[in-house]
Amino acid sequence: MVFSPPTASSDASPKALFNFRQGDPWLVGVDSEQFWSLCRDLLKTLQTDQPRDILLVTADPVEAIASVIAAFLVPTCLWLGNPTWGQQEWQQVVTQMQPDLIWGQFPEGIWRQDKEDLGASRASNSQHRDQTQLLIPTGGSSGDLKFAIHTWDTLMAAVRGFQQHFQPEHPQSPNLSNPPIPPVGAQGFAPCDPDGLVVNAYCVLPMYHVSGLMQALRCWASGGTLMLQSFRSLRQQPLDVSVQGAFLSLVPTQLQRLLEDGYGDWLRQFRAILLGGAAPWPGLLNQARQQQLPLAPTYGMTETAAQVATLLPHEFLAGQNSSGRSLPHVTLTIQSLTGEPLSSNQVGLITIQSPSLALGNCDASQRGAFQPGDLGSLDKAGYLTVLGRQGTLINTGGEKVLPEEVEAAIRATGLVMDVVVVGLPDADWGNVVTAIVVPTPTYSLAVLRQGLRDQLSPYKHPKYWLCREALPRNGQGKLNRHQLQDWAQQQLPHGGAATAVTGVAAGCDGDRGQ
Repeated sequence: MVFSPPTASSDASPKALFNFRQGDPWLVGVDSEQFWSLCRDLLKTLQTDQPRDILLVTADPVEAIASVIAAFLVPTCLWLGNPTWGQQEWQQVVTQMQPDLIWGQFPEGIWRQDKEDLGASRASNSQHRDQTQLLIPTGGSSGDLKFAIHTWDTLMAAVRGFQQHFQPEHPQSPNLSNPPIPPVGAQGFAPCDPDGLVVNAYCVLPMYHVSGLMQALRCWASGGTLMLQSFRSLRQQPLDVSVQGAFLSLVPTQLQRLLEDGYGDWLRQFRAILLGGAAPWPGLLNQARQQQLPLAPTYGMTETAAQVATLLPHEFLAGQNSSGRSLPHVTLTIQSLTGEPLSSNQVGLITIQSPSLALGNCDASQRGAFQPGDLGSLDKAGYLTVLGRQGTLINTGGEKVLPEEVEAAIRATGLVMDVVVVGLPDADWGNVVTAIVVPTPTYSLAVLRQGLRDQLSPYKHPKYWLCREALPRNGQGKLNRHQLQDWAQQQLPHGGAATAVTGVAAGCDGDRGQ
């Protein structure tokens, strides 16, 4: 007899799904039995101690997944911590929560109380509840660290939307069809829900980020298999992909590294390569298209439980460079700064309505539409183009410059390995456009400037050029623009405001390798 699992598409409870998958070796690359053993131990702790606030801090994906699954079985409040946080981030955490229980490790001295006394004071939202709240961190060292509050319902809404968006009936190129997936599981069942896609994934992203966590939950809820490996280990020797039609999620810098390593053939075996976390540059997209990679650029965030728009692989290979159309559980609109709806191809604030929206954060609840502060447009067919952050706009002499547009043009010259564009205070212009680049061996500022002349209006050209050996990026490839802006200002004479119309610094004025 073949059974169908009570997946997200059938609105199964966490308990029903846990009981159904009991003992299933659904994890590859790690010890599945360790996962089940951890689940049992954590459940005993939850049932005995009944903690209201648990802080989870671990880089081990098995520990992280087991903790999340166990927490959904006993009403509690589970806060996900990032083990790479520094003192500044931890101080922001302290202002928002005091845990009853800590799973994993955290720096000594963060909380003054002994571990047994950590629950003495509690966050205002951590009251008795009849369902688990999962608090996922968003933001960071720029001083805006918050925790988005998700529940089983919000996360499963995102899982269902993903399944429907990638259903086999979507038109696919012949070489990107969804082949049958062989039965797996200790009980010999075929993990095929007739109403939903079975999601198998190869995950190299951390579980304390929504991009890694949602991969695990899609596989768990749909009856799929999750392959786990660190990105560093993948570059040395990838796992044998144990199931066909699997999804791979990467940030742009990871895709670039794999292409540099010659992984094109390996990448082509996936059903889709979900690309998100940061904006991909045109050269990377062109390289992926030349190698016929099934790329699926995505747009989403912690507050929406990951993706709200995704380009399908056959659309990407046909020449589309947008972030795709909205997933079935999402309504996207574009609004003006004063809240009026805008028509097709008009640039405004991206506005999101979805049952996958977080309930809010520790300071405020979230109701109705959500505006993350991103600027974009929708064409007549509903394809989303993301242009950049409203908060990063540079106002120079009354003209508004999107840093992302300038960065893309600089990357397209092929003379830099990485780039960020920021605005620095200027007495005459208000702000001046400043580029911080990681040069290639063939870098030439004169050639680079010449390459920008036909690509950008004069007011968008950087007035200052600064060089670094590398740009600090987090695990999702995102830059800390505030930190780099402060660093750039310190490079100017006397660390003050810019006064010259043009300038160079730190070796950015010369030719290299020519």
